Amino acid sequence: MSQLHELSKPFPQQLIKQKPGKFAAAYVEHSVISQRLLEVVGPHSFEVKQAISNSDGTVTGCLAALSCVIDGFPVVVVEVGDEENPSPNNASNLKTAASDALKRCAMRLGVGLHLWSGDNYYLNKSLEKREQLAD
Repeated sequence: MSQLHELSKPFPQQLIKQKPGKFAAAYVEHSVISQRLLEVVGPHSFEVKQAISNSDGTVTGCLAALSCVIDGFPVVVVEVGDEENPSPNNASNLKTAASDALKRCAMRLGVGLHLWSGDNYYLNKSLEKREQLAD
């Protein structure tokens, strides 16, 4: 099975949580995303490139990059993460934004993409079919 196919596998239901509130959404925790990346691609690099602040200096997001090798090809994904409810603690805000950015970078590699796609998710089955045809 290719690494891309492994990355695209949907998470088991017991790892999926529901975000409370008006904009409820399904998600998996940062630690689960990190485990999938380590399990499939092994060591990788994640770097916060830039903190994003509002006019009063409160950190509200960041720009970050995830670098890894997938199926023998070096890949760099750059994404933005945000802190939806910034506190006065900029370090905490940056940590939350970096966690969000990592999840978004991983999503660009197929990790947890089924949570964003919902009923329109087909990548995992498409990659499985491609591998079966190649055998």
